[in-house]
Amino acid sequence: MNKLELTYSPYNLNLTKPFRTSKGEISVRRGFIISLKGNSTAEGIGEAAPLPEFGSESYEEDEEALKDIQLNLKLDLDNLIPSLEDSLANFKHLPALRSGIEQAILNLICIERKTTLSELFNIPAAKNISVNGVIGLLNPDEAVDKAKELKADGFRTLKVKVGRNNFEDDFKILKIIRDVIGKNLKLRIDANGKWSTNEAIDNLRQIESLNIEYIEQPVADIEYFARIKTGTSIPLAADESIRTYEDAVNIIRKNLAAVLILKPMMLGGLTTTLKIISEAEQNNLKIVITSSFETSIGRSSAIFAAGILKNKTAHGLNVAEYFKNTIVKDPFPVNKGIIKIG
Repeated sequence: MNKLELTYSPYNLNLTKPFRTSKGEISVRRGFIISLKGNSTAEGIGEAAPLPEFGSESYEEDEEALKDIQLNLKLDLDNLIPSLEDSLANFKHLPALRSGIEQAILNLICIERKTTLSELFNIPAAKNISVNGVIGLLNPDEAVDKAKELKADGFRTLKVKVGRNNFEDDFKILKIIRDVIGKNLKLRIDANGKWSTNEAIDNLRQIESLNIEYIEQPVADIEYFARIKTGTSIPLAADESIRTYEDAVNIIRKNLAAVLILKPMMLGGLTTTLKIISEAEQNNLKIVITSSFETSIGRSSAIFAAGILKNKTAHGLNVAEYFKNTIVKDPFPVNKGIIKIG
């Protein structure tokens, strides 16, 4: 596999309507579909979907790197993860591109060897994966309608974006949603690092009665999680603060968060994600896998990662409905809050 032909195709996909977070709106996704061919007729496919607002490189950086890309692969299938890390070391500063190339390599290996990722890594994977429904920064009427829709569609966990300029608006919407969905559905929230430390403590104390599963990235700086933990009973989850294996290890060893939100695309691919999962599970931390608004091609890595986890929770993989157009038919449809694999 040392001699490979790499080609790529850019894509541009519109969302049916903008998805709003405290960081801004996502209305279009751009990325690259990467193809790798070796000596056989097999073709490995991967996706690079940078999202600089959430911690990756830019689209333009990936495009520039792809123009003059050179791969020097020396893979040892008996030591696959370290050999992939060595082979792709030059792309560490381009995590989305590294993820796409790694995915194409793994896909090609599986096709040529007529095997699966589960067999390749010798890790059993679940057949069903629970996913959460998502509610962006909507006005109260829209948020209520969306909550009712997701509940009717069978979702048992809802994730709600918060971080409006006036927290009272966040609180009002969360209270209405909790009333609408009842006490049996799980409710998790995501501030995308919008609040200050004092705001986070004050805001979280106000909503403790709403039975929040966890708050995702209340502040931008992970080191302030230690102080916030002492001021609220709501578990803290780290997302934007985890963009490398070293980031995750720091959080785990300092016991800064109860939940790790892992985005394989933002982490540089599946192998980095697997290393973090191993470290987190040894320390009894909860892990939630989420997509980065990529297509079903790139999302397949996140779905595999979600399927191998020991903890059974809802993951953030329900994004296909947001796209107006697609590249390939989604092989991972969500039905009643569940993705069935195989």
